[in-house]
Amino acid sequence: MRRSFCLLLIFLLGIQVLYARQIRFVFISDLHYGLVREFRGHEATADEVNRVMAAAVRALPDQTFPDDGGLGAGERIGTLDFVVCGGDIANRMEPGVQSAAASWAQFARTWLVEGMPPMWLLPGNHDISNAIGYTKPLSPARDATCAAEIYNRTMHPPVPETAATFDYSVDRVVCSFVYEGIRFAFVGVWPDAWARRRLGAMLDADSGTPCLLFTHMPPEAEADRFTNPYGRHTINPTDGFENLICDTCSVDSKGTPLREYRLLASFVKEHPNLRVWFHGHTNYDEFYTWRGPDGDLSLPVFRVDSPMKGEISEADETRLSFLVVNVDTCTREVCARSYLWNAPSPIWEAPDCVGLE
Repeated sequence: MRRSFCLLLIFLLGIQVLYARQIRFVFISDLHYGLVREFRGHEATADEVNRVMAAAVRALPDQTFPDDGGLGAGERIGTLDFVVCGGDIANRMEPGVQSAAASWAQFARTWLVEGMPPMWLLPGNHDISNAIGYTKPLSPARDATCAAEIYNRTMHPPVPETAATFDYSVDRVVCSFVYEGIRFAFVGVWPDAWARRRLGAMLDADSGTPCLLFTHMPPEAEADRFTNPYGRHTINPTDGFENLICDTCSVDSKGTPLREYRLLASFVKEHPNLRVWFHGHTNYDEFYTWRGPDGDLSLPVFRVDSPMKGEISEADETRLSFLVVNVDTCTREVCARSYLWNAPSPIWEAPDCVGLE
């Protein structure tokens, strides 16, 4: 009997090893088509910079992870499962900055083509401001092309939205899927009350599955991104609110919305299977822990750089980077490395790893 049990255990362990694998994906954000920057000795458009970055993503499968002790160390990267783009494909349409429609066309020609991994998209604040307006005059006043295209590609509505039919009050990105025993959830722009109700239902229906959350904005989004609490709640230069987040703000546009942060923190506490958060918007690579407004949380967070507006890489283009992420489906570990794709020789920075259990 003991021998039979040992053989069964060896067999089951062998099956687990056989089917356990590492999910590998790239996280990018804040592509900001329509802007220009100094790049490789000249003033380059976002279209040019993004083409170079996309080529770096396309070349990853033939490269090898460094021998740095992280997941996959020393291994060939191989086929990427997908790419996640955290938003801000467009920029606002101030005079001289191209329309969202032109930005989407450039993005699609570079990223949504044969040879690139499948892509999951989130809207950023710029994509939505183009659709609903901004506190400064825009020209043209509205262009919902990016917002509609992102919504269609991520939410797959029965009837696709257009720039003319897109309605941000209902056309919101909140979705998730389970892949190899891991849930990937996408919420744009930020998990406000409207989004939390929908995301919470997904998490509650499968509370034993760990979840990686992707948003555009960080947990502590700026006050002016929330809905205007004054008058008719409009977007106007006097009040300074952008109405990107459905929650009505509890402070003025320059204040700290602690009430809103506490509501989000409560949601995280109520859903312990939400294990890791990824975001863009603040434009540099960093691994940190969100403690919540009262210091009683410990949620691992990864933020990612922007190729056009990076806080560090805007001044030093050798620091341009994106995240390459491994998720081990057996050990339930997440490991992210910054890949400095525009250095004289590409550089891998030391990995940051967290457990999902």
